[in-house]
Amino acid sequence: MAKGTAGRRDAPGRAPVALVTGAAHRLGRELALGFGRAGFDVAVHFRARPEDADETARSLRLAGAKAATFRADLTRVDAPGLLVRRVLSVFGRLDLLVHAASPWVTRGVAEVTLEDWEGAFRVGPRAAFFLAQAATPALRARKGAILLISDVAATKAWPRHVPHAAAKAALDSLVRNLAVALGPEIRVNGIAPGIVLPPAQLPDEEVARLVAKTPLRRRVDVADLVSMAVAVAANRSMTGQVVAVDAGRSCV
Repeated sequence: MAKGTAGRRDAPGRAPVALVTGAAHRLGRELALGFGRAGFDVAVHFRARPEDADETARSLRLAGAKAATFRADLTRVDAPGLLVRRVLSVFGRLDLLVHAASPWVTRGVAEVTLEDWEGAFRVGPRAAFFLAQAATPALRARKGAILLISDVAATKAWPRHVPHAAAKAALDSLVRNLAVALGPEIRVNGIAPGIVLPPAQLPDEEVARLVAKTPLRRRVDVADLVSMAVAVAANRSMTGQVVAVDAGRSCV
C-alpha cells in the first residue's frame, strides 16, 4: 500500500501515530516497518532488547517515518497504562494500536508451569485489554483503530503450545467484544498468521510438518501478512473481524 494511503496526514508534518508492541524483533518489527512505510509515525515498544528496538527505529527513520522507542514489561500490571501515556507525551496523539507482543514456550501439557500460563495471558489478552482501555480516549478522538495479532493456533489443537493457543483464543474474543464496546468511533480487528516467522526453538521438522498441512504448501510471506495488516487497519467499514493469513491452514 502506498505511503499515505493508510496513514492520512491532517496537515504537513502531522502523520498519524501507531503504537506497535513487540516491535524490536520478528513479526512486531515487520509490522512496525510496514506501518511506517504506509505513512505512520511509529512508537516502537520493546521489553528487553534496546539495541534491536533502536535498529527498528533507525529503519523507520530511513523509510521517512518518525520513530521513538519505549521500554515496558507488559507482564506488570501498570505497564499498559504507563506505556500509552508515555507515547502520548512524546507524539501527542495515537491513531492505531497494534498489539504484537507475545511470549512463546514449547512444552507438553505435563511440563507447563504456572509461570508459562500466566506469562502467555499477561502479555497476551490481559495487556491487550488494558492497552486498549488506556488508549481509548486518544483513539476515540482520532476515530482510530486497534489491531490485535492472533494466531492460527487460536482455532487449532497445538498440544505442545497450550498456553499460547488458549491466550490467542482469548485475544480473538477480545476483538469481538472490544469492537462492540468501542464502536462506532474505534474499529477493532485481528490478524491470525500461520507459519510466517517460526521461533528459533521450533525444530525444522516441526515447521515442515505444519507447512505440509497447508493447502498452499508454503510458509506465509511476511510481505503478504504485513500488507493485509495495513489494509485491515485502514478499512473503515470493518470491525470485529479476525482475518487469517495462513496459507489456508485454518481451512483444514
